[in-house]
Formats: sequence, C-alpha cells, structure tokens
Amino acid sequence: MRRLSRVAAALLGLSLTLSACSGGQNNGSLLPAPGSGAGDQGSLSSVPMKSDLSTAPMKSDLSASPMMTVPRTFGKLAFTDAGRRNGKAAVSVVLTLRYNHQQELDRFVAELGQGRHHALTPAQFNERFAPTREQEATVVRELRHAGFTITHRFSNRTIVDAKAPAAVVERFFHTEIHNVRQGKYGERFTNVRPGIVPNSIASIVRDVSLSNVVVARTGVEQSGGVTHPFPDASKIPAVKPAGSASQESPFAMLHPMAGCTGQLLLNPGFESGNVNWTASSGVITNDYYLSYQGNWEAWLDGYSSPETDTLAQTASIPAGCTATLTYYLWVYTGDGTTTTKDTLNLTVNGATLQSFSNRTNTGGGYVKETVNLSSYAGGSAAIKWTSNQTGTRATDFFIDSTALTLSGGTSTPTPPPTPTPAPTATPTASPTHSPTPSPTATPTGSPTHSPTPSPTATPTAVPTATPTPSGACSGTKLSGPLTNSSGTLATGVADPFDFPVQHGCNGSGYTAAIAIDDPVTSSYTNAYLSAAGVTHTGTITNEAVDGGGSGDEAEVDLDVQTIAGLAPAANIIVYDMGSLTDQAIEDTYNQVLSDGKAAAVNSSFGGCESQDTPFADSTNSIAQQGAAEGVEFSASSGDTGSNECGSSKGVSAPAGGPYFLSVGGVNFTEQSTPLTSVTMGSASGDSGGGGVSTVFAEPSYQSGVTGMITTGRNQPDISLPFDPVAVYTGGSWGEYLGTSWSSPASVALVLEADQYHGAKLGFLNSTIYSLFTAHGYGTYFIPCTSGSNGAYSCTSSHYNQAAGIGSPLGWALAQAL
Repeated sequence: MRRLSRVAAALLGLSLTLSACSGGQNNGSLLPAPGSGAGDQGSLSSVPMKSDLSTAPMKSDLSASPMMTVPRTFGKLAFTDAGRRNGKAAVSVVLTLRYNHQQELDRFVAELGQGRHHALTPAQFNERFAPTREQEATVVRELRHAGFTITHRFSNRTIVDAKAPAAVVERFFHTEIHNVRQGKYGERFTNVRPGIVPNSIASIVRDVSLSNVVVARTGVEQSGGVTHPFPDASKIPAVKPAGSASQESPFAMLHPMAGCTGQLLLNPGFESGNVNWTASSGVITNDYYLSYQGNWEAWLDGYSSPETDTLAQTASIPAGCTATLTYYLWVYTGDGTTTTKDTLNLTVNGATLQSFSNRTNTGGGYVKETVNLSSYAGGSAAIKWTSNQTGTRATDFFIDSTALTLSGGTSTPTPPPTPTPAPTATPTASPTHSPTPSPTATPTGSPTHSPTPSPTATPTAVPTATPTPSGACSGTKLSGPLTNSSGTLATGVADPFDFPVQHGCNGSGYTAAIAIDDPVTSSYTNAYLSAAGVTHTGTITNEAVDGGGSGDEAEVDLDVQTIAGLAPAANIIVYDMGSLTDQAIEDTYNQVLSDGKAAAVNSSFGGCESQDTPFADSTNSIAQQGAAEGVEFSASSGDTGSNECGSSKGVSAPAGGPYFLSVGGVNFTEQSTPLTSVTMGSASGDSGGGGVSTVFAEPSYQSGVTGMITTGRNQPDISLPFDPVAVYTGGSWGEYLGTSWSSPASVALVLEADQYHGAKLGFLNSTIYSLFTAHGYGTYFIPCTSGSNGAYSCTSSHYNQAAGIGSPLGWALAQAL
C-alpha cells in the first residue's frame, strides 16, 4: 500500500532530445521488404497528418532521430543526484527499434479500425513490419563490439536489452551516468545529459533508455485506500535537534568495532531512503516536517483503512557487550485515547519488549525510547516494529533516529520471551487462512501452475475458433451482492454499467494480461470471489519479466479481482516486472506481444508524460503493434486530475499514447438497473486524470469531435468506476479508489465483447468515437453530468477532458463494436 503524495514538487524541465551522429540519419537505412516503394521506407517523420490517418504522429518531429532524454521525475518519484557512477558498475540499457514500412503500418491500423482488414498474427506482423533479423543483428553486433552483454532479445525483434559497465555506456552513447537516490525506491542510476546514438545504428533505433529510475506509480499508490493525511501541524516539532552523523548521515555504514564500542544499525535515521531495512511498502518516507532529525523517517499506519506495517533490521551483537537500543517515537491518533484499537509492538527475535497503541501519549511529539538488548550479546538480534490499524480512523506511528549502541560490560536484559507468540501470531494467521478454503477451488490451483497452454494459447493462435458463435454467449449472470462494508463488488459494477456478463458473455476463451510490479496471491483472489458470489472458471497465472519482484500488492489484487469478478471465465496472466521503470514496462509490453496469448492488456499505473518522452513514445509504438495484432491496451488516466505533472496542467503516460484506451474515473450509484448519468470521480482531493498531451498530436479519431482541444491528443477516452471498490489484500478487506479500478474494468468489458463477436477486437478508439459522434449519449454512452478534475468539468452535451465521452453502456456497446 502507498500513501497519498502530500506536496507536489515543481516539475523539472525536460532536457533536449538527442541528435544522432552526423550522416544522413533522417533518411534511415531500414531494409524494406522486396517490392516495397521507396516512399514506404518508414521514417516516422514522414507519417501523414491526422487528416490522413486514424492516429497522428508525435506532435513535433521528435522521432526523426533516436530519442534519449534525461528523465525528470517529481513528487514521490523525485530523485537526487548522488554523483557519478563508478565506471565499473553495471548499467542496463533498453533500445526500442523502429518498425519497417511505418506509413503502411499506420494505414493498416487505421483501416483495421474501420473493419477493412483482419488483425495480423504475430508471425505476420514480424514478417512485414518488425525490425528485420539483419537490423536487429546490426544493433546486437555494435553493442557487443563496444563491450555490452546482450541480456534479452525478443521474437518480434522490437527491443534489445543489454548491460555494460558505466564507463562503456558513457563512451558508446556519449553521455554521463550518475547514481541517484529515489526516495523509498533506493539507489538507482540515470543519464544526466542527453546522449548520442552512434551513426552505425541510428537509423534503426527509435528510443533508448539508460535509466532504471521509477517513472510510473500505481493508482493505488496515489490514492485509493491509502488516504494518509498529515497530522495536525501544531504537533509537528518546530525545531529539529541537530542529530549525529552516525544516525542521520546518508548511507551510514557499519564501522569496524573496537571492543564494545560503536553503533550497529545501518541507515539508522533512514536518510539513505529505503535501504538496509526490511519494511512495508511506503513506510520509509522523506516527509521532512514529520521527521525527528534530518529529512526521512519511518511512518507506520495512519491510513483511512485497516493496515499492518512492519519495519525491521537484524544486527549481530558481540559477546560480553552492553547493547542499548534507542529510538524516537511519535504517536498521533484520530482514533481517540480511551479504547485500545491500533497497536505498535517492538519485538526482538520474536519476543515482545514494548507495546504502544492509540492510547499512548507521546506528549504531542517525539519521545525517546530506550531498551536494553544485552541479553542478545553473542548472537543476532532481529529488531522489528509491527503496527496494526484496525479501522478507518488513522493512528500514525512515527519512528526516527534509531541506534543500537555498544558499551563495555554486560547488564541485565529487559526481554521477557514468554509473551512472544501471542501478539505476533494472532493478527497474521487469521486473515490469510480463513478465506482461502471457502472460495472457488479452481483459481487457487490454476494460478500456481505457471504454464496454461490450453486456455491461453487458443484465442491468439485461432481467434475465431475457440469462442462461441457471435451473439450466442451462454454464461451465468452475476447475482452476488452489490457491495460489502469496504465498497463495491463485481455485481455492483456489472449491473449499473450493464456489462455483457449480465447477458451471458463472461470472457470465455480470451486472456487478459496485467502489467504490474507484483505477482498475485491466489488466496486473496479466492476470498474476494467468494464474498462477491462469483465462480471463476478461467485460469490465473503469474509470469515474471526481467526477474520479477514485489511492489504494489494491493494494486495487483485490485486488478485481478476486478477482471476475474467481471469476466469470470476469462484467463488472466499477471506479468510481474518487479518495478515500474521505463525499461521494465517496455520489456513487459513486448513480452506480452511476444507470448501472443492476451487479447487485452491492463496498465493501472502512470507518470507525467513529459518527464520521460522516450518512454511515452516507446510504449505507444509497442501498443501500435498490439493494435495491428488485435490486442487492446488500456491504461489509467491518472488520479491527480488535470495536473499529472505537478503543474497547472499535465497528462499521464502511457495512457496518453494514441494507441492506448485512456480510462478515466467517475462516481456512480450502485443499483441493479443501468445508469442514466454519472458524476466526476473524486475523493479525498483526488480526481480522474485528463487533459491534453504536449507530446502527441491530436489523433484523427478525435478530430472534429465537439469539446476537443486541438493542440494535442486528449485524455481520457472513456470513464468507469472510480470510488469506492472493495479489495481483499494483505489478508484483510480494504476500500480503494481511483482509475486503478476503472482500467481493469475496461479490460473485462473488452474480453466480453471479444467473446460476443468471436474474435479479438483489438484497438477500439476509432470505433467508439465514431459511435459517439453518430449517436451521442444514451445509446452507447452514459454522460457525466457534474464535477471537475481541476481544469476541466463534466458536461452532458459533448466530450470533456474530465470524463471523456462518458461511461460505456456495456451490453449495447459490445454489440456495436
């Protein structure tokens, strides 16, 4: 879970794009297939304008040369320069290659949206449009010759992953690589000035990433279920103590001990960010005004929903030494001080040594706590704080300036080991075990079986063979509860938005891909489905990309539960990329297309479009390949209204790519009949994202639509539920909000429409705008009648940058697609 960003940092300027080395790079040296005309060679700079194609090229001629800018993140994604990277330290790079016959590809996708072609198979796309084997081999050869190791190549030859020592990367791309510190994401690296792609491959390469900074955040991280307001400003310490170098200096390391002297904890004041400690996501944070010393502190709990957080580090205490743990604690509660509701326990090797709660009075600020750990001398001490917030009224536990100090002699230990089992076992075991057996057995077994050849492969290989005949869906209508105490459940969306599942189309035979930074836990999905009254018959599997990892657990649970709940016969593959860097996201999208199993792709994350222009361009390019192959890409439009970039206006990437369906958020009334109106999705100061791109030109499917701002691609396209949704995650129920919910809901709708038509429909933007232009509201779309996202307001008369063309009336729209 993540906390809501409190203070928006100023948006840093975007650096200049790179120019390739001298020598005819604008003409390119791509190798067209036999028989193609010279004018079809494929430079993006020659793509016709919006009047000729269904999607327009980049707003300015950014893609005439390979794009490689300096990432400029802000807010919770901001980073600080930590100096030049050691020349021997590894740096990963990702090169996105240009497609061949780009003009022809643009025309093909435009006409595909008009029903004039059938989608290509991956093999057909690779044969005609993908970079040729010779082109990919040229890039690989040049990289290897320069000293790079190739780490990943794809069957569609669209991306080449490589790594090399920083010095090699700097020399090859004529740039400079620095280490940076990116808050809770720890130490990362990036180029600090634009580079130059060598002329030998400049005509083949489209975009380059030399950075592993995180460029996107999930909607769950930004908002839903994580509303975490600052405590009363009057309680924040007015003057911070000076602190000591051992506690507050960045990257404090363990120094050699001389007898029983020194301090054992690494990064004890958290000034290095999320390193050295094992902590729940979002616990170590750099909210300066809340720290005791320095800029960072550990912030446990304080959410608007139940939460359990942990903070831990293990240290070895030399034999015969006195060991004293000190730390500063501040308890701030909105839950009252009469009854114990929210708790914080300090354990060492499982034994509880201290307990605090919402009843604890720390005097309105930090109080020093001292614990004698001498009994652990001669062994390891696993120090762990565990907080547990039980309700929606927040209790904040702040910890800062920790130290485990040694001194001569041994003293009497404090710990009574007896109470250990009770506090730690009770909260953890209960939530995760009880719901697991009862929900559907099918999803539980399937998700753990990684390969699912039969259900997932069929839709892609033969799109028309597996599904039921057009219009003959025969699934069971959802009939579960509309809501529970934490928010809306599956039927509560399917009924008011009239999803095709209520008419028998349950997504059978089709597969959703979820791009996210965490694998799904099947027991959580089972608990949700049981409570929602849904029998899921599709498969749910995890696939790690670039090694996978863990990050946004609540987000993946929200995504999977939304799609499984609304399209209960669809298959789901969670593509776990480990972290939301541009390199990882690009690799994930490309892996989805290389696997060839998915009919729709969900992305419940986003970042400022202009902070990393090559990322916006690369992801849009891959989504265009998906469009050609009948694969639909949905993405959240963001949850910070019209200022995704921390300024007066700004939009989200990757949703802003013209080949993505940008999905905004609306509020609605749970009911068993279709809606006639919705309002702008907003809660706790957040609202659905929307506005106008500064990177992409207005695509022709938006051209001439009343309400459009013609200076760029407009977001969102459609909107679906924003607030509130019930999610079972981390062993308990929570209430969430945001376009993190609306995007996977759109994917479920797409899969059901695919099933109705007996084919992968793929890129839908051209069709839905044509339907809206011809029929307006009431037939296929529900108007947003009130509310705003900051700069833009809803209107029931035309398109608006708050809710797009409104919300789909699912069954009617599915039949018309």
